[in-house]
Order: sequence, then C-alpha cells, then structure tokens
Amino acid sequence: MPEKYNIVLSGRHPAADPHQVALKLAALFKCTAEQAGHLLSQPSCVVKKVVAADVVDKYKKAIESTGAQCIIQSIPQEASLDFDVVPVSSAPAVPASSSPSISTGGYAPPVSPVAVARAPQAPVATSAPAVRERASTASVLSRQEAIQIFVGKNHDYFERKWAEAAQRKHPLSWNWVAFLVGYGWMGYRKMYLYSWIFIGVIVAELIVELAIGVPSAITSGINLGIAIGFGLKGNAWYQQHVNQRVNHILATHTPEQARIELARQGGTNIGAAVGFVAALLVLLGMIGVIAEG
Repeated sequence: MPEKYNIVLSGRHPAADPHQVALKLAALFKCTAEQAGHLLSQPSCVVKKVVAADVVDKYKKAIESTGAQCIIQSIPQEASLDFDVVPVSSAPAVPASSSPSISTGGYAPPVSPVAVARAPQAPVATSAPAVRERASTASVLSRQEAIQIFVGKNHDYFERKWAEAAQRKHPLSWNWVAFLVGYGWMGYRKMYLYSWIFIGVIVAELIVELAIGVPSAITSGINLGIAIGFGLKGNAWYQQHVNQRVNHILATHTPEQARIELARQGGTNIGAAVGFVAALLVLLGMIGVIAEG
C-alpha cells in the first residue's frame, strides 16, 4: 500500500513578520487573513490530509515560502490481522462418581480447546482540525481588501490619515517618520523611486551650496523646509503609490495571483530603509572629500 502523509501547519518562522505571513498564507489557502492568523496561532493544524508521497514536498515548499512552518506527518498503515491458535491437549473426562486412579496419574478435568486471537492495533493519529473554512468570496478580491494586503503593517493608521485628509480642502496630513527620515521611510515602504528623488535633491542642494557658498543658516532652512514638506505630503505620496500599484496588480492578475503579488510588492522592507540611509551618507561623504580636495 503506498505511503500517505498529512500536511501539518506548525506556526510561523520566528524571524518572519506575523502579519505578512498571515497575508501570504491567506492567499495560498484562499481564505481571509483573519482565518490564516487563527491557524498560525495554533500549535499545530492539519491543513491537508492523505497526500501522496510524490507531491508532499510541493505542499511543504509552498507553505514554507510564506514564512510559515510545516511538518510532514506519516499516516500509519493498517496492520493485517494475525491470529495465533494455541492448541490445548484434551483428556477424556472422568465421571464424577469415579475415583481417581493412581495408575493413570490422577484426575484430569475436562478442558476445551481455546483459540486466542491477537490483533495488533495501529496507533491512532491525533491531529488538529483540518482547514475547513474557506471565504465564500475567495474568488473575488475587493479593492479595499487589496489595499489592506498591500499596505500590510499599520494599515489602519494610513486609512485613518487618508480619511482625515480627504475631509480637508488640501489633502495634507502629518507623518513624523517621514519628517525625520523621509528617504529612509520611503525605502521602508518600498517607494524606491521617491527615495532616489529625495536623495538626488539633497545631493544637488549640497553641490549648489558648495559651488556658490551658501551660508549655513540658509542651508539649514532649506533642509528644514524639505523635511516639513515630506512630513506633510508623505502620507499623500504613499497613498498615490499604493493606488498606482494596486490598480496595476488588480488589472493584470487573477484574484488568487493578485493576493500573492500584493503581499510581495507591498508591505515593508527594513533592509531598503537602511540601504538608502547608507547610500546618502556615502554620497555626502564623497562630495565632502571632493570639496576639500
């Protein structure tokens, strides 16, 4: 009998972002992010039963690609019944009225043959409940849900800021992180083009200042103005970026593919944030060395 397996979800990888894992797992399982998060919160959960050996690795790799952890559980095979008949010697019954005879070795009570059956029991495999729930609208992806998947972390914060800005005459709302480290924050939010534009503006400003000898007070004022501009417009620029990417993905992918692509292109990237900060520092250092030379 070919060996079969159960696919067991066993939480997420410790280094993976819980929200991103839930979103990617929801796209894979075609369920909601809340349902995926509930599955991840359990110690173990069977998500696919009775899987053939030739495809079990495909399921495991697909689940682990989301940042979740997976266990392959072998299903015990049914043991065949094995009866052992134990022969028992029989002796003729001696009537109760007869006295024991010494020559025959004494009285022997009647004994009937007894068949003893031994049937080994296969261990009962216990597992968490399988994934049964599926979103009734799994094949339909609303734009609001798509934005939530794309934004990922702090989605509620941005929705609130965008709603507040929409009620004003000018769509401005304050973002402290964009004010303090605009280019780093944009890299963190995967707005790479915006980050390079910001770095280009800073570098160009420094070159002009060195070329014409702009006083430090004016330089500080210009830098403060740029930072305030990013603080006021950062949320609006991010909303524009989100709308452009979400519209493109929804127009070019099926709902199932779109969920995966939204999670991949959206979310955050701490490595990019650090990289853009380092790139600006290197460029500023190079310009300073050239100016002194």
